[in-house]
Amino acid sequence: MNASRSSHLEHILSFAFAAWAVSASLGAHAEYRCNPPPSQADKKACDLAKLDRPDELRLFIQRTRAIYGLYMPDYVTEEDARRWEVARQSEEGKALAKKDEQKQTKSASR
Repeated sequence: MNASRSSHLEHILSFAFAAWAVSASLGAHAEYRCNPPPSQADKKACDLAKLDRPDELRLFIQRTRAIYGLYMPDYVTEEDARRWEVARQSEEGKALAKKDEQKQTKSASR
């Protein structure tokens, strides 16, 4: 009975260690993806991220995902993603305000 408990505990510890090792490996992979980029596709993705071109980066990753297996979090920090989202919302707000202004101008001129 003690042998089976010991074996079960060993399996749990082995699994926990494997899960920790994989998570640490993935974190390191994302952190150093652009330093230096391992391939031409990575270089292009890193360049687009550095130039603050989120839409171009997203399209590049989507178009080439089946070929290169690229993923947005490999090239963009959470901070950059938040900054890009705030900028996008601000731009959308300005566009909506401009449309409303145009509608009001048309209504007033009738």
